[in-house]
Formats: sequence, C-alpha cells, structure tokens
Amino acid sequence: MTTVVILDADLLSALLKIERLPLVRQFYRVEQLIVPPAVYREVAVTPLFLLLLEFPWVVVKSPERGSIEILTREEATGRLGAGESEAIALAIGRSGCVLLMNDAQAGRLAARFGVSVVNLPAFLMACKLAGLLDRAQMEEMIFALWEKDHNRFRKDVQDLLLA
Repeated sequence: MTTVVILDADLLSALLKIERLPLVRQFYRVEQLIVPPAVYREVAVTPLFLLLLEFPWVVVKSPERGSIEILTREEATGRLGAGESEAIALAIGRSGCVLLMNDAQAGRLAARFGVSVVNLPAFLMACKLAGLLDRAQMEEMIFALWEKDHNRFRKDVQDLLLA
C-alpha cells in the first residue's frame, strides 16, 4: 500500500522556510506530496511561492465533495481555516494517508475521522529515529525553525528531539 502524504499550510510553509521540504518526501518514500487548493492559495500569496514552484512533486488535489459534506456536519469545523478544512477533507477515507499539520484542534478533529495526523515535532522525531537526522542536523533545524518561522518547541520537546 502506498502512503499518501497531505500537508497543511503551517507545516508546508515552515519546511519551505528552512529549505527542508524534501525531507518529507524522503522519510515517507513517496513520489509526490499533496496539498489542497486552499493551502496552495495560502502559500501563493507569500514569498514562499517561488520556493514551492521548485518542487514539481508537490501536487494540488481537491477533496471530494462527499468528504467536504461529511466534515461540514461537524460543529468544530467552523473554527478551522480553509486550508485545514480542505486538508482534512482530502484525507478522509484515504487508507494509508498521513496528514502533516501543526494545529492541535484541527488534528483532533481529523483523528475523529480516522485520519493519521503528524505534527512537526513528531515528524522530526520520526526522522531522527529513522536515522535521517543526527543531533547536529536536528539542532540546526530547531534553530532555523525558530529563526525563520518563529516556531519554538516546548523545552521538554526540544530536549527529547536533541537527546
């Protein structure tokens, strides 16, 4: 079974900013990464868009209407952004699918639909455990995420990533 990897805007933009998006493709061993149209539009209005265009293996796919309808029945959906909603809808019902997103509330909603959600710290830990990142590379990534994306991990999470 082939893994399908879908990215939300927050995680996509963070990895673009630190020039490490190929790590996702490498870790999951997939030919392409998928983003929904709303995520693509979010990135398209930023300077990151030129970086995104360098990766022809990032593909835009729309969620099926049925998945969107299922998702909109949930009360919590109203609190999500368009990118998060489309990313979850795109993942609903796809076996072997992984949704990379950082928003905890959106992640909990996706999990209620049986979607496997991975946030940035969990993804980095998985890369470390797979031998794709050593301590020095992890330290460099953590610093780059803080410097370029203002993304700080809790101390206990950072300590675990660097252990």
